[in-house]
Amino acid sequence: MEHGHYHGPVSGAEVYDVVGIGFGPANLALAIAMEEAAPEAGLRRLFLEAKPSYVWHPGMLLEGSMLQVTVLKDLVTVENPRSGFTFLSYLKEKGRLYDFLNLRTLFPTRVEFNDYLGWAAEKLDRWVCYGRQVVEILPAAADGSVTAENPELLRVMARDAASGRSLEYLTRHLVLAAGAEPVAPAGIDFRRSPRVFHSHHFLDRIRAFPDREAPYRFVVVGSGQSAGELFEYLMDHYPNADVTAAVRRFAYKPVDESDFTNRIFFPEWVDYYHDLPGERRRAFFADLKDVNYAAIDHPLIRRIYEKLYRQKVRGHERCRLRPFLELERVTETGSGLAVECRDVMQGGRVELAADALVLCTGYEWRKEHPLLDALAPWFERDDLGGYAVKRDYAIAARGGFRPNVYLQGYCEDTHGISETVLSLLPVRAKEILTSILASRATSREMAVGAAGVPASLL
Repeated sequence: MEHGHYHGPVSGAEVYDVVGIGFGPANLALAIAMEEAAPEAGLRRLFLEAKPSYVWHPGMLLEGSMLQVTVLKDLVTVENPRSGFTFLSYLKEKGRLYDFLNLRTLFPTRVEFNDYLGWAAEKLDRWVCYGRQVVEILPAAADGSVTAENPELLRVMARDAASGRSLEYLTRHLVLAAGAEPVAPAGIDFRRSPRVFHSHHFLDRIRAFPDREAPYRFVVVGSGQSAGELFEYLMDHYPNADVTAAVRRFAYKPVDESDFTNRIFFPEWVDYYHDLPGERRRAFFADLKDVNYAAIDHPLIRRIYEKLYRQKVRGHERCRLRPFLELERVTETGSGLAVECRDVMQGGRVELAADALVLCTGYEWRKEHPLLDALAPWFERDDLGGYAVKRDYAIAARGGFRPNVYLQGYCEDTHGISETVLSLLPVRAKEILTSILASRATSREMAVGAAGVPASLL
C-alpha cells in the first residue's frame, strides 16, 4: 500500500512480512526462494528497486567479457536443480540450449548472464516496485506509528523516482541488499569531472570520448579484474590511443582458483568462518584475499601480455603497464588531466598526462549502512566494533526489538569471502527464508499463547 509521507499511525495499512531493499542478484535469489516456497509459505513480500528496470552492473557489460563463476552457480541450481529459474531453463526457453552446450564451457558472457537475470526478474515482476529510492527506515509500533522503544514493525520511507512522491511501507522484516558503493583513493572525486570516472560507470562515461580513431590518452588505475578488462578494452577499441595501466604492485596477479582454495566457496566454510573469533577471521580472510581481490583471470593476463608484446615487435608501444604507482592526486589542466602518482618502491613522484582517468579502485560494502542509522541504537556490536550479525544474516538486536533486519552482501567480516560474489546466493537465500519463516512461526505461537489458546491448536 502506498500513501503520503507522514509520521503518524498508519491505520489499516497493509503490513508486509518482508520488504527487500534492492533487487540485484541477491534479493532476486531470495525472491525465487520465496516464490518456490509459495503458496505454503504465504509470505506477503515486496522488493523496492531504485533503478527503473532490471539491469546488473550496466557500466561493465563489455562485449565478450566472461562471467567468472560457472552457470551452475546461478540463482537457484545448487539448492533446487529442478527449478524453472535455472540458467539452463533460461537457455531452453530462449531456444539456445544446444548452441550453448556446443560451446563446451560453463562460463557465459556477462552480457548473457545479465539477460538471464532480467529474464528471471521479469517472472517475479508482481513482487517488485522499480523506481523506488528508499531514503529512511524507522522503527514502528504495531499500529505503524514511529516508536522510540519496543519496535514491532519497520516503516520504510521511499521516493518515487518518476513523480517525486513520498511513499511508506510497513514490514515485519527487512532484507537489505542495496549493493556496494564505488570508492576511490582519498582526495579523488569521480563525481565532479567528466574526465575522471569509476569502472562502475565506464560504458556510460566513455561516451564522452566518441572518436575511436582519436589519439586519446587514458590512464587505468587498479590491479583487479575490472582494471585488466578495461585496459584491454581501451587498447582494442581505441587503436590510436595511448593507454597506461598504473598498478600499485609489480604486475597483475592471477586469481587463485586452484581446487583446494576454491573450497572456500563451499557452504560449510561459512559456518566455520562465522564461528571464529574476530581476529582469527581477519587472519583467515587475509590469507585468502587473492581469491577475490586485486587479482585477474590468467587468460586475460596472457592476452594483455601478448598484445603489449606485439606492439613492441611493431616498434609502436602506445600501451604499457607501469608498476609500483599509487594514485595520489588528479588536477585539471587546460588540455586534460595531470595524474600524480607516488612510486611506492623508490619514493619519487610520477606525473602522467591523460584525457581520462578510469578508477578500478573497488567498492565499499558498508555493514553500518546509512539506511539503518535510525535502528542502530537497538543493534548489538561484535568484538570488531561493527554490527553483530548472526549466522542467519540477521543483525543481532537487544530485547524489545521484534523485526529482523537481514543483510545480503555486507557480512564479509562475519561470513567470509564468499559473501560478495555469486557463488552462494541460493544457499544464503534459503537460510534467510528459513529464518523468516521460523520467526513468523514463533511470533504466531507467542500471539496465540498471549490470547490463551494452546499453540498446539495452530
